[in-house]
Amino acid sequence: MRSFYWLVCLMLLLGSVGLDKPVAAQIPTAQGGLSVESATLRADAVRMKFDPLSQRMLLLSMTGNITSFDALGGNQRVSSFYQASDHGTPSPVLGMDIASDGTIYLVGNDAASTPGHNIGVVRRGIPDGNGSHVWETVFVTEPYPRSGTAFDHNMNAIVLSPDEQMLYVNSGSRTDHGEVQNGNGQFPDAREVPLTSMIIRVPADSKNLSLPNNAEQLSAAGYAFADGVRNSFSLAFDANGHLYGTENSGDRDDHEELNLLQEGAHYGFPWRMGLTDTPMQFAGYDAASDLLLNPNALAVQGGHFYTDPSYPAVPSSIQFTDPILNLGPDANLYRDPLDGIIKDASLTGEPIASFTSHRSPLGLVFDTDESLADPYKGDAFVLSWTGPESGLLGSFEGEGEDLLHLTFESGGSGNAMTVQKLVTGFQNPIDAELLQGHLYVLEFGSGSRVWKVSFPGNVGSDVTIPAQALRLDIFPNPLARHINLTIHSPISAQYTVDLLDVTGRSVGKLFEGFLTQGDHHLSRYLERTPAGVYLLSVQSESGERLVKKIVVTRSR
Repeated sequence: MRSFYWLVCLMLLLGSVGLDKPVAAQIPTAQGGLSVESATLRADAVRMKFDPLSQRMLLLSMTGNITSFDALGGNQRVSSFYQASDHGTPSPVLGMDIASDGTIYLVGNDAASTPGHNIGVVRRGIPDGNGSHVWETVFVTEPYPRSGTAFDHNMNAIVLSPDEQMLYVNSGSRTDHGEVQNGNGQFPDAREVPLTSMIIRVPADSKNLSLPNNAEQLSAAGYAFADGVRNSFSLAFDANGHLYGTENSGDRDDHEELNLLQEGAHYGFPWRMGLTDTPMQFAGYDAASDLLLNPNALAVQGGHFYTDPSYPAVPSSIQFTDPILNLGPDANLYRDPLDGIIKDASLTGEPIASFTSHRSPLGLVFDTDESLADPYKGDAFVLSWTGPESGLLGSFEGEGEDLLHLTFESGGSGNAMTVQKLVTGFQNPIDAELLQGHLYVLEFGSGSRVWKVSFPGNVGSDVTIPAQALRLDIFPNPLARHINLTIHSPISAQYTVDLLDVTGRSVGKLFEGFLTQGDHHLSRYLERTPAGVYLLSVQSESGERLVKKIVVTRSR
């Protein structure tokens, strides 16, 4: 049942929480002439990285377990590599990178040992020459205040510099947009703190460092690389040694970001997201008239947008660095703050920096060794985690759960890019890895898998995700009493459909029986189910499982 707990945690962590909309029909095709095939049957992981020592693809779960599969040999079987107890990194474990010699770096979070606080931990596994690793601590942070809300983004992404001399770690925010989050009264008037919303940099050979929750000390020691990032869950270097990070903005309909991360730069948070100033910093702000607030958003429902005369002013020493501009043609929808209408920036010319609101851009990779043929050679790719079932992204029709191709304006590192959608139909894709001219895409969740995307030498036909996978559509969502399910069964098998609360405890069984291969439609009444957020679990007798969130708005 613990896997369901982590599923909900990640939904909160990536900012995709909101009352769900009805699931839209899946976009059937995308440009590219690529081919897509399954690389694993099950994944259940949050990070994916190729290990050059074992020659296997490693998958990291939020609980800290590491599994692997033979990507080079085409074997879909996933086997155990390390248990969490083997390396001792506290969960949730949210980051992984691997050096060229097979040294493994993990990012964990200890929210248990000091009540109300988080402790960021980076651990390193050094190959011992006998097929195992010797584990040691790179750094541990001083305990710093958690908000005790969905906006605790923790420490997550980690990446080695190209020369493998430095480590870069993202420490996410503890607020949605800089509002007061006092941790149920434990931290009066607390907003962001020195160890949150920043990129940390430490020497890769560091051992047992202690990072203070003090801005001056972090800066003096060289550990504060960049500031003003809300949650850069994906970090990657390009071929020129430039560091980029994808950025998940807040519950307001602000743009999601792609940033060129530079030492000493500030990227705006909490005062700016995308190219939009956070309105709560201004006198007379009225949330009721803010057309970029979605009533489905958790921060709106929690009353976290309000008139705030004590909101800190931007320090005079800070100059913001803007995100990369999206020149289109894709992933550039926006909600107009003047009329509340969703528009296409490709048609209006409105500058977008960098992606449609609430996409949750993840899995950033660069073709650093130019292993791909034109028109992809040397370019970047990014995934979008959130799908159309989200109450936040759902109104931006045709967005999310896809693979995007990014081409920088200058052909390399620049301040603008074109964005083209390549593949649609993933389910919460969360990480990607380029390996020998193939892009491996990791989906998140206990029913997830890894897909292998192959790039052709010539652009041609369209592509969609193969139908040979367990799929689930839900309508309506949110729902009052009645729910319709469409289950696509890739094989004829015995299935169970369970309704669970957000901790994974069973609320009721909606179906148990045999389904033939193909689509099956089920209707159920939930008139006795109290209002709230639930998980719908579909599981086959072979163990393949798919979990989706539903919202019951009222009981009858």
